[in-house]
Amino acid sequence: MREVTTTKKSGVTAFLISAALLGLICLSGQLRFSNPLFGSAGPEARQSAGTTSKPAPGTATASGGTATRPDARASNKPTNTSKEHTFRGTVEKIDANTGMLTVSGENVPGWMGPMTMNYHIDKPANLAVRAGDHITAKVYDGDFSTLHDVRGVVVKPRANELPPISYVCSTPGEESVLEDKPGKCPRSGLPLLAIRLVTVYSCLKFESFIQEKPGVCPVDKSELVPITAALYFTCKNDSAIRQLEPGTCADGAARIPDYVRRPHGDHNPRHGGQFFMADDSWHHLEGTWVKPNILRVYFYNDMTQPLAIAGFSASAAKSDANGKETAAPVSLKPGRTGDGNTLEVAVPGAAPPANFTLRVKFKPEDKERVFDFTFADFSHEPGPAASTATAAGQPQSQAPATTAAPSTPPQQNDTYVPPVLRPEPPLPTTTPELLAELGKRAQTLTKALDQGDLTGLWYPAIGAKEVALALEENHLGDVPAAQRPMMASAVRRLTMAAWQIDAAGDLGNKERLMPFYRDFSAAIADIESLYASR
Repeated sequence: MREVTTTKKSGVTAFLISAALLGLICLSGQLRFSNPLFGSAGPEARQSAGTTSKPAPGTATASGGTATRPDARASNKPTNTSKEHTFRGTVEKIDANTGMLTVSGENVPGWMGPMTMNYHIDKPANLAVRAGDHITAKVYDGDFSTLHDVRGVVVKPRANELPPISYVCSTPGEESVLEDKPGKCPRSGLPLLAIRLVTVYSCLKFESFIQEKPGVCPVDKSELVPITAALYFTCKNDSAIRQLEPGTCADGAARIPDYVRRPHGDHNPRHGGQFFMADDSWHHLEGTWVKPNILRVYFYNDMTQPLAIAGFSASAAKSDANGKETAAPVSLKPGRTGDGNTLEVAVPGAAPPANFTLRVKFKPEDKERVFDFTFADFSHEPGPAASTATAAGQPQSQAPATTAAPSTPPQQNDTYVPPVLRPEPPLPTTTPELLAELGKRAQTLTKALDQGDLTGLWYPAIGAKEVALALEENHLGDVPAAQRPMMASAVRRLTMAAWQIDAAGDLGNKERLMPFYRDFSAAIADIESLYASR
């Protein structure tokens, strides 16, 4: 999730703080953090390790409506009093395994600043988009990781069109502030600085290389990664010039575009691990599981620069699929990396898939922050792009979402397979078929949880909610009249739990997620029992 203030988060979450978001989740049951990823939006603690955070850095703190429980009949989005905003952006990437879209979002005043981050969508079944498509959607205060009612739009390119001007603080501690109007920084009182924010592409490990389009890094041939940067216009012979508009230099030459990295603008993992943002919106970390059985954690600042671990302490414990620690915690020790930004520990006998709960303090007197990691396999350092034949600077083709397929080989029936973003057949229409479908989706969620795919829980959770709503809408008459209020209550509880699972999964903390999972399972059991009593 990528740059911003209040990340989204963002966005996303806003970015936002894991704890703050969680509080919102409990109020509205619809928040999702990110993952991520969340640059300024907070989606990051995917968050825990991954994501989802958020009021994220980069998101507006102005969201303050009191959320109410989603109505049982609101099948497309949670119904509440949260303020609705219009979101616009460009699809950068489609993840066929998780069903998530990476979107370069425009500034949404009062919700989140412009940034690139990962989003879930509320109705994946009917959405067919390609990388490069422009979309519009609805977003709500307190929810920084879900796009509702996504629609493709046709955008006619306009010559020399520039991104809108945003306003930020350059003072330490206020880097995540982003506004759409001139004003003053909230803490220092200094005037806001005008900038233009754009999504561009950079080498993952050679950050000085930045270009406008996707492509391949000319240094190590790895695939370029999207980042959020500030756009300026400068002169070839006088780099001190930084203007917001194109124009002419003193020597008569045209000004040329230049890009400057922004805080929370790059949340891409450097070492093939899982990247999260702490709830202080400044510390970031990447957890990796490397041979021979070493848990190694890299630390960064808000510019994704290596951060010395002076004063840091951390412990890790093996955990099960439910996030429950199964062994005594062990302390991590400083690693031997050249940047001095790692803590690590060897865990003999552990093998993929491996689950760990990491507890970190950035200062001796600091609070303990918890991150849950699930590694299906050992982490691998990023290598050359799949095809280096594509010239740097040229976008590589992306398969449409409707034809994407999982990259992993077929699994056994008892193994959870991440969902693919493609159209699904319509729901069945009879009561027995719907009940069977409800059980199937509940089972899929349980398998995903058992295998640690916290960011993939949203898909079966929201799917089960849709099935329950269909039962109530079309087959309530099959339940004895005296028990119909109990059915309505069960559907409401299931709806609420589904949204809470969606949000808490992005935060990456299994302990916080489990109560929602228990509520979800209990509501499904009640629904099945009510129909069985016919």
